[in-house]
Amino acid sequence: MALTDHDLITAYLNGDDRSFEILVDRYQHSLYYTVRSIIFDGEEAKEITQRAFVRAFNNLKRLKNKKNFRSWLFRIAINLTRDHIRKRKTHHSIKSWMTNGNNPTDMPEQAMLASEIKHYIKLALDSLPPRQRQVVTLRLLKGFSFKEIANLLEIKEESARSSFHFGIKRLKKQLSEMGIVP
Repeated sequence: MALTDHDLITAYLNGDDRSFEILVDRYQHSLYYTVRSIIFDGEEAKEITQRAFVRAFNNLKRLKNKKNFRSWLFRIAINLTRDHIRKRKTHHSIKSWMTNGNNPTDMPEQAMLASEIKHYIKLALDSLPPRQRQVVTLRLLKGFSFKEIANLLEIKEESARSSFHFGIKRLKKQLSEMGIVP
C-alpha cells in the first residue's frame, strides 16, 4: 500500500528525511511539465520546480491541512512562475518547448504527422490569454478539478470554469482555422 502525502509529511516532520524525497519523486515530473507549459522554457522550468520544492520544504511545518499538499505545492510553483514572468517581461517562443526530439513512433509518416499536429496545438495553446492557457493546461493536461484550479490560481471556481470554457472555444476555433479539426 502506497503511503499518502499526509503519511509522508508526518513521517518527515518526525525526522524521516527520506519521506520528503518520496514526495519530490512523486510530484517532480508533473510539477515540471506544469511550469514548462506556462513558460515554455525547459531550463527555467527546472529552476522554478526546484525552487518550489525548496520553498515547500522550508515551509512544510506551516502547512495546515497535510492532505492538500499537492494543491499547495502546485500553488507555490505557479506563484513562482508568475513572479518569474513578471521579472522576465518577455515571453519565450513556443519553439523552445517543441524541440524535445521525441518522436511518438518509428514510422516517419506518422511521426511527422504527429509532430505537425503537436506543433499546431502548441501554437493554438500559446495564442490563449495567460489565464485561459493556465486553466486549460491544468484541467486537460494535469487533471485538476475546477476547485483545485481555483485554489491554485487564487480565483473563484466560476472564473476557472469560465476561463476553461472560453479557452477551449478559442482553441477549437484556432485549430479549425489551421485545418486541424478538433
